[in-house]
Parts: sequence; structure tokens; C-alpha cells
Amino acid sequence: MKQLALLLLFMNALFALEFTISEKGESLGDKNTVLIFGGMQGDEPGGFHAASLLISDYNITKGKIIVAPNLAFDSIIKRARGVKGDLNRKFAELNKNDPDYATIQRIKELILRDEVGMVLNLHDGWGFYHPTFVDELKNPKRWGNSSVIDTTEINASKWGELERIATNTVEVLNSKLIDEKHKYHLKNTKTKELADTEMLKALTYFVISNNKAAFANEASKNLPVNLRAYYHLVAIENYLKTAGIEFERDFELSPKGVQQAINKEIIVKLFTSKILISLDKPRKDIKFVPFPLNREYDYATSNEITAIVADKKGYFIQYGNRFQARLHPEYFDFSDAFNEFKMEIDGEVKLVPFASKVLVKKEFMIPKIKGVRVNIIGLDKGRDESGIRVVKKNMIPQYSLDTAGKMFRVEFYELRWAMLDQQAVSHIDDKIIKNAQEPSIKIYEEAKNKDKFLGSILVEFE
Repeated sequence: MKQLALLLLFMNALFALEFTISEKGESLGDKNTVLIFGGMQGDEPGGFHAASLLISDYNITKGKIIVAPNLAFDSIIKRARGVKGDLNRKFAELNKNDPDYATIQRIKELILRDEVGMVLNLHDGWGFYHPTFVDELKNPKRWGNSSVIDTTEINASKWGELERIATNTVEVLNSKLIDEKHKYHLKNTKTKELADTEMLKALTYFVISNNKAAFANEASKNLPVNLRAYYHLVAIENYLKTAGIEFERDFELSPKGVQQAINKEIIVKLFTSKILISLDKPRKDIKFVPFPLNREYDYATSNEITAIVADKKGYFIQYGNRFQARLHPEYFDFSDAFNEFKMEIDGEVKLVPFASKVLVKKEFMIPKIKGVRVNIIGLDKGRDESGIRVVKKNMIPQYSLDTAGKMFRVEFYELRWAMLDQQAVSHIDDKIIKNAQEPSIKIYEEAKNKDKFLGSILVEFE
């Protein structure tokens, strides 16, 4: 039985989606760095979207933040509170055989970094906290729209006056409410004083037990996701200002601005930046995606809550709780003969790297390349479609990557007999598809009779 438990622990560690860590800015010293967590529970998108936007859309001009937006990444993908149990109840004693043990240790290591003086934990809770009973949605047992602390003050070198700082944040939030019904309140759980058995196991209590300031911001699950993220960001910005951290952002801090930031185009690059997938109103099935033989399935994303997940049916792309598209692979040997090429776009010759998108007003053309064929998916003009001037009316809309029928894949292949010189691969993308299926012997044998995949781009017509 013990061996089985260890095996299950190993399998969970091997195939689980690990949370990511992003550091922005430079520490000013004296424990001023702010550490921000999102995605502690997978069914709380307001928190993990807000944390993700800090990475993708904020520039820290003074001070430093560390952001882990997707703590329970597997739970986020499955839209579940915790597929291995509630992650926020594992910060006291924890058995090493617990499937979240390694995750908890990584989180604790971040908290215990000497530079970190303040920790923010972002949650979405039901209803609206109110210090007295009003109705079923607004009462002391609810958590939504509250600023949560474990005690009034702690013995910390900086920001020990938790209640004063949280109260100030509540005042700022209430000055920027979209509706008076969303009013924030301070919630002091008095964790140690009341011997709250649940909160004693939570992240924020672990933080203050190590003499560092901890605040949890709760947004109501009864609000739309963009509005939850808006309130989280209002709170975060005030805490950052308290810590002396200065910043810029790429969007207006309003529900509409947050909605636009959350819904902007998602970019995924596959296999050492050979392939670009733009998830702007994507089709639900992307067929015949070149997958490599004898290479790791690495990828990069434009935000930290997007992942490629392997399952029994193959692979799918997920953005937080939202399914984006399923990838249907076709396997090839890959070639590294080159990673950029010349193409003519609206009469102008440009040098274009693989895994990029080009915008076309009228027409484009890929010049002939010795030993290479070009496949313009949706054109249907023969095996090699280089040297052909292509306009939008030539394209078959149902083969587009997007449902608008504007974006098409252009793939490059080294002919089997070409034997082009190969370049060294200088890097791999930063994420790996976990639990990838091993291609069969038949697939390997079939690949020997195919041209080698070089890379692809996207062409988007106006």
C-alpha cells in the first residue's frame, strides 16, 4: 500500500501542471517586495485573471512584485475548487505523501524569501460579507467583497498594522464602487484568538506566523468575472502604493477596460517557436497541427493562465477556466534549416520569422525556395504553393484558423531529398506539455516518407 501511495505521488508530480512564477521590477531592499497569489482555488477566476494581468499588462517602474497567478493550475483547468483537496487548508502540518506537498513547499519558499515583506492572496467568495446579518447573501458568514486579515497587528519590521492598512484599502475600494450594493467591509478572522481550525491551516496565517504582512482580497462570486478582477486590481494597486511600489498599466482600470484586457488575443507558440496559434475567436478544432518526433513538446503563451493539456483525445488549449481549441496532431520529423524567410506582402518584400503573424491588405506571395515546398492551408493550388500571388478570395474560409475566416496557416517543409544544412537550436520555449502521448511505431515509419516540417506563420487578411 505504501508503494502504491508513493507511485501515485510520483505520477501526480510528473503530470501535474505546476504553477508559474513571474518577477517584475527590482527590489528596493528592506523587505519591500510584494508577493501576490492567484488561483488558490480553481473556481475563482476573478483572482487568477487579476494576477495574470499584473504580469502581462503592468510595468513596475519602482520596486518589485512576485506573482504566482495559477497556484492550483490543475483545478483551474478543471474549474474545480481543488482536485487534490483545498490547497488553502494545507499550510499547517502536511503529510509528504499529500499530492500537493511539493506545491505547498514551493509556495512556502516564496513566502520565506528574505526580500518579501507583504503577501496578497486573491480569492472569489460567495455573497457579500457584512458584519451583521442582512439576508442570505449578505451576512457575517459570507466572504465576497471583503478585505481579510487574521489579526489586528503583527510583530513585523514593515506593515505590521494589518487592520489600519486593510481599512485604508477598504476605503479606497468603496470610493471606486460600480454599485453601492458591492460595498466592501473589513473581515478580521481573529484566527489565533478564536482558534479558528480552518484559518489556522490557511496561507495568510502561515505568512503572519513568519512575521510578514498578509492580506486576502475577496471579490464576490455573484459578480461577473471582469468586475471581480476590477475590484481585485483596485485593492492590489492600493497595497502596492502602500509598499512604495510604482507602476504603469496598459489598460484603463474600469470594468470595461479589464474586460477588454482579459479578452484580448491569446498567443501560443509551439515547439521552439516553430508554430504560432492565435486564439482570437478560434475554431474549436485545429486539425493537422505538425507535432515533432524525438523532441520535447515545448510551448510559450502570452499569459500565465493559458496551458496546453494532454488528455485521452489528444491535446487542448485552455485559458483559465475557458476551453479554447483542440489540437489534432500530425507527426513529422522537424528540420532546422532556417527560421526566417522573405515574402512579398502587398508589393513589399519583408523578412519574416516563423511563428509570427503578418497582416495583408490585398495579396501576398512566398518566393520559391530551393529544396522547400510551401503549403498554404485553405488555398488548394497544388502540392507546392510558393510563387503564387494569393488574395483573400482565393482562400477557402472553412480552413481558416478563426471563425471570422480571415486568418490562415502557411507551412514550410524541407523536401525529403533536399538534405539542407541544419542550424543549432538556440532555445526551447518555457513550458512543456505534460503527459504527452508517445507516437506509435507506425507513426514513426510513416514520417520517414514525409517531407520535414520547417515552421509556419499566420497570414491575416483585413
